[in-house]
Amino acid sequence: MHNLGPLESAVMALLWEADDALSVRQVVEGLLDRDLAYTTVATVLDNLHRKRWVDRERLGRVWFYRPRVQASEHAAALMREALATSGSPRATFLKFVGEISEEDAAVLRELLDESARPER
Repeated sequence: MHNLGPLESAVMALLWEADDALSVRQVVEGLLDRDLAYTTVATVLDNLHRKRWVDRERLGRVWFYRPRVQASEHAAALMREALATSGSPRATFLKFVGEISEEDAAVLRELLDESARPER
């Protein structure tokens, strides 16, 4: 899975937040603060489709896009990459665990406990 550029990340964030597939126009409207041309956003969405980050469906003359990769999958891939490139996964885990909230630490403990249990 390739990393996303800043504009690709902004587009994916909009798609991840949406309840339904979005048209290019809807994505442009969601990125109004960036003052982007319609063609720029259409190109980014086409690139994301080519890279298999999004699926698209044509209704009439309009393409609608929805995430193919979920936000949690992307975040997990970033974490795996960070660990792989850190030079010291143990030190990276130690720093990470030392900085997360108590709530997140509790969730992590619970998930580790669940994954250690044998399947029945």
